[in-house]
Amino acid sequence: MKEHARLARARLGVERRIFLKALSLGIAAPIAWQLSRASVAEAQQKRPIRLLVFYTPHGMPPEHYNPIVNANGMFLDLVAGGAVGNPPPVSILGPFEPYKQYVNVLQGFSYPGGNTHEGILTVLSNFGVMNDETTPRTSFEHVIAAALGTEPLILGAIPHRVWGLDKDGKLFWDNQPVVPQSNPLTAYDATFGGLGANAGDLAVKTQLRDALTALTTSQLNNMSQALGNLTKVQSKLAVHLEALQSLRSSSTNAQSCTTAPDLPAIDSLRSASQGQPPEYFLSEENFPALLAAQMQLAAQSIICNAAPVIGLQPMYTNADINFAFMGSTGSHHSVLSHTGPVAEGTGLALATRVPFAKAQRWFYEQLVEHVVSKLTIPDPADPGRQVIDNTIIYMFSEIGEGAWHTSQTKPIQLGATPNAYAYMPIVTLGGGGGALKTGQVVNVNPNAAGTDRPAGDIYLALAKAMGVSVASFGNATNPLTEILAS
Repeated sequence: MKEHARLARARLGVERRIFLKALSLGIAAPIAWQLSRASVAEAQQKRPIRLLVFYTPHGMPPEHYNPIVNANGMFLDLVAGGAVGNPPPVSILGPFEPYKQYVNVLQGFSYPGGNTHEGILTVLSNFGVMNDETTPRTSFEHVIAAALGTEPLILGAIPHRVWGLDKDGKLFWDNQPVVPQSNPLTAYDATFGGLGANAGDLAVKTQLRDALTALTTSQLNNMSQALGNLTKVQSKLAVHLEALQSLRSSSTNAQSCTTAPDLPAIDSLRSASQGQPPEYFLSEENFPALLAAQMQLAAQSIICNAAPVIGLQPMYTNADINFAFMGSTGSHHSVLSHTGPVAEGTGLALATRVPFAKAQRWFYEQLVEHVVSKLTIPDPADPGRQVIDNTIIYMFSEIGEGAWHTSQTKPIQLGATPNAYAYMPIVTLGGGGGALKTGQVVNVNPNAAGTDRPAGDIYLALAKAMGVSVASFGNATNPLTEILAS
């Protein structure tokens, strides 16, 4: 297909700018020309990748959570998964069944600093000190965003108590705790309020920005290696690389959408909250509407390439929001999550925790309705693929089994039937720009026979998938290569 004339002019302009920049550094004209064309070509081929970090509070009842798998670790069934051979009354992972080719269920990991619900303080940073809410640390989504030269969009539906952030809400860290934006209207206006001006030039400007700011670290590194014996040229390439990295760090995100999106949950909330005080956005009775609005905002931010890294925190730990609104009457923490497994004959009474299982499944149903299903459209930044192909959704909780407050793999099955195990509930969904191997269960500590791996190994792998090199997260230094495509 012939290249669009405006995009062709933009590409040539980018090549010329890179060429002149290289000449100004004293790089010989033939090498400068080769560098400019190769850099733009590689930038055009680069697939976008977005990351959404999604928190579900208070753990999972594993007898309603674990999937059934075959001998190779691939899914047999997400709907019928459970702790015993017969399907449980509720399958928490069931909403992901239509998308299971994109799903990884990760088992056998622990949080070194985790200790009951206070694990929220350390879960995303792999910080190894229990109950420490003051020592600086940085959670992995902020590490990735910083390396990409952007600010993460951090959202929250009732992410802390009305009087402010305390240890039960300190999930995201950037050296210090990050307070999520609890008002989705404010977040929407900040993200999409400026759309509409000069929309006709937006696609060209996006191409131009991407080519200039992504300018291919790998391309420059490859040339540096190829020209390893030419010390002078090599040093100039290093200077050039530093300049490009600086340009990327100072750039702003370019959106692929030209008009502000129409989001029903945002519109409804804007009408309902008219004239209300700020506390309206921390009122527990508004939780379902707030979460729907935040989810729709997150999905559209991904689709429009408005935020490559997003964190979404529904509730804080120990939150006692009554889940009667979705059919599980009782406070989410002290009643639902604290209902323990009960022996029945030689096994477990699966019906005991049906209300809690339904509540946790509700989070995933909402995620599918407002986010996952919306990403199965052509990617505006990569039209040959769907948005979900270029997205990573990371789902987790601060603990494993809600009633027993586990922070590592533990057998929970009672009686003579085969043991079931409570794992830290960790799931990824999405293709990650082709960087992830998906559709599998990865169990790194089957039958609790050894030591759990630190969850930081997952973060290292996700950072690599996002094109970011990170040496360690706390005691984690070994990326989970089982989920990487290469």
